[in-house]
Amino acid sequence: MTMQSELVTIPVDDDRRMSGILWQPPPDVPRRNILFILSHGGLSHKLGANRVQYNLGRFFASRGCTVFRFDPEGMGDSDGAVDGQPREDLFGNIESGLFKESYRHAFGYLASRFADHQWVVSGVCGGAISSLLGSAGSPHPISGYALISCPVILDGLRFDYSRREPTATAVKYLRTFLPKLFSPVAILRFLTFQSDYARMWKHVRALFLRATDRLLARLPGSKKKTKKAAPQLEAPMAASKPAIGLSPFFVKAAKEAMRKSNVLFIYGDNDGFLWEFNDLYAAAHLSPSQREDVLRVVAHANHMFVWREWQDQAFEMIDGWLASNVTSSPSAVGSGTNGR
Repeated sequence: MTMQSELVTIPVDDDRRMSGILWQPPPDVPRRNILFILSHGGLSHKLGANRVQYNLGRFFASRGCTVFRFDPEGMGDSDGAVDGQPREDLFGNIESGLFKESYRHAFGYLASRFADHQWVVSGVCGGAISSLLGSAGSPHPISGYALISCPVILDGLRFDYSRREPTATAVKYLRTFLPKLFSPVAILRFLTFQSDYARMWKHVRALFLRATDRLLARLPGSKKKTKKAAPQLEAPMAASKPAIGLSPFFVKAAKEAMRKSNVLFIYGDNDGFLWEFNDLYAAAHLSPSQREDVLRVVAHANHMFVWREWQDQAFEMIDGWLASNVTSSPSAVGSGTNGR
């Protein structure tokens, strides 16, 4: 099955251009009036980590959709530059809307060719949050948001990460070492400095700090939390850094997207981002029925969906959602079916 591909160059100004690839469905596949738009996650090319963007694009082009993948300004094959900065700060800037202008330029180009299509924005991790932030205020109607492993917190070196690891995830990881307690080979590796001590300590420390939090909360005079308040990733009492927590940029954009369009969040159940979505965001901002409506979970999958079978499960979920929530009711565009 041969895709029809087209290299696209989008002018940004007199000196800079953005690069993208447009895929049209094979000639023998019935066309659907859907345009998929996605950019990469910030640290990878438009192929995406583990080729997930490429695979997503091929999947939906083979099912009759037009797909546009592009590199934002300063990334991949596009002109421009992103200032050198620590990884955590780059993520924080992406989660704050670093690539919103790139989406504006991409949308301007796409509107000249595909104004009659239903637009669905997508992406994985940084690409997901960029699609959300870059599209929520778009003048062109967005029919759907299909967001995989979308971050809901705000990263940055100025924040304390010590309690980010979910307790269930830490316990699940540490349990993998139980059989190794009786393995001479594993014991030898541990004693000869061949084990991943940093990763072990990360999970042990998370469990210790959370247990300390629970103990301190029971002490006389401890401040009680209200039932409606979302759990926060609290920093140690003596820490100089503020706690890492829910991103106001995500909250505002998600609210706007759900009010106007159809939204789908997909996470792997081995991804800590799922815990953050449920306990930090959904607990405070979604009703149980809304959460059930917008959230899908792929069993055993990790954050970047490294196995192709996990990717295909996520793509099938999106395709089923398109059929039931987007293409089945074109008049629903702008009605905010997720935000009821």
